[in-house]
Amino acid sequence: MAMINITYKITNKLISRFALATLLVAGPGCDDLLTEKPRTFLAQDVVFQTVDGAVSATTGIYKPLGGTDLYGWWLLGCMELFSDYINGRGSQAPLGDYQLDATSIQRIGFIWRGAYQIINRANIVIDRLEHQTIPGMSAEMNNRLIGEARFLRALSYFHLVRLFGEVPLRLQPENDTRNLAIPRSPVSAVYEQIIEDLEFGETHLPESYPASEIGRATTWAAKGILAEVYLTLELWEPAASKAREIMEKGPFRLLEVSAPEDFQLMFGPDVLTHPEEIFSIKHATVPGLGFEALWLMHRAGSGYSLGNNAHAWMGNLDSWLGDWIEALDGPDLRPKDWLYNGPHDEQFLSNEVPMLFKKFRDTQSDNPGNDFPIIRYTEVVFIFAEANCMANGEPTAEAYEAINSIRRRAYGKTPHTPDPVADLPTGLSAQEFRNELMLERAKEFVMEGKRWYDLLRTGTALDVIQALGKPIQEKHLKWPIPAEEIDNNEALGQENQNPGW
Repeated sequence: MAMINITYKITNKLISRFALATLLVAGPGCDDLLTEKPRTFLAQDVVFQTVDGAVSATTGIYKPLGGTDLYGWWLLGCMELFSDYINGRGSQAPLGDYQLDATSIQRIGFIWRGAYQIINRANIVIDRLEHQTIPGMSAEMNNRLIGEARFLRALSYFHLVRLFGEVPLRLQPENDTRNLAIPRSPVSAVYEQIIEDLEFGETHLPESYPASEIGRATTWAAKGILAEVYLTLELWEPAASKAREIMEKGPFRLLEVSAPEDFQLMFGPDVLTHPEEIFSIKHATVPGLGFEALWLMHRAGSGYSLGNNAHAWMGNLDSWLGDWIEALDGPDLRPKDWLYNGPHDEQFLSNEVPMLFKKFRDTQSDNPGNDFPIIRYTEVVFIFAEANCMANGEPTAEAYEAINSIRRRAYGKTPHTPDPVADLPTGLSAQEFRNELMLERAKEFVMEGKRWYDLLRTGTALDVIQALGKPIQEKHLKWPIPAEEIDNNEALGQENQNPGW
């Protein structure tokens, strides 16, 4: 059965629509949370007869990434609601208060399902391309497609291992000839596979693609996620080295701004790409292809009308976010563009909804066209600054310059020109520097799904969130393995569930 890969030109924005590619080649599985609906093996045989078919199958791996199970809704939402600066409303409220009801646990299960959908699709492509000769397929193209599949598999496992801890390490397609009874693998084994997959990707993926294929994983995307993996594992020198490689050899730079609205040159709905983009989920302003998660923040189409927006993800003014808003008249341009927060925004706000997010906004379409960044150059600079500091036991001049460049840009200054207002004070200890960096990361990555992971990897989640009076517990640091996985995976039982669940 053929795939679909359509390139749209919409509102002057060229988007390679990977999200449209539908992979109909999965083999039978025992449950939706483990695999997709059964298809025929003939479909796989037909698809992998040509180079175009193999490309389409690889394209299909991307689809769940922007779907509702992952960044299109629940992965982004659950991570942000578990962080310190978001409150939930309606059915989202229990997640934000760490009172997980049946609905909340089901939504966490959706994340598991979405990640394993990507993993299974990737495994199908890898298995076929490693064991089947396709007429006209060059070795370079074969390895590139495997590199894309392994990159997406690594990205999925990187989410799973941080959110759930030990997980079944599935490296083969799920079908009748493979045993689905796979126990949870040690965290170290999962990370070893993630690193191996990313190293393959950085070796075999191209540096760039034609405009018609923008959005596919590149060698820079693999290097960027690899640097993030090293940072998470506190492998400071490899993290700093990989980040430095991207900074010195990559084609990226910080987007320069002089007014708050200039940030929309990076986050706006009509942006095709920008100097910071390393890997993003591409969206388009047509039904089914928009950034649907904005419905839960503030989707202000039709001239900013409120419409039927849920406003379910709201700012927690008791967190650092409150101090940031109080400094609205200060030099930082970011809250002026990214937060509905002041008198000029009263049409959106109320006592019940005190603050909303407008970092990603589309004033023209109710199908928001804003792309969503998985990793951008700013994060690489942050990774270098933190890892370089921790590797040396104190912030070096290079570490200061890295974080100051981001602060200068945030204040509308030239990133690489020293500024007495924007620059951090010198003489900070390693921990003081890291604390400042974490606060800067929190601000810079508002609504980009980074904060919960930062709290986890620094071991500060309990202290930070309990200080806000919220009832977070040790068990919340590892989410529950879905009941469907335990019921259908004969290698797992309730005794294998994460503690407290």
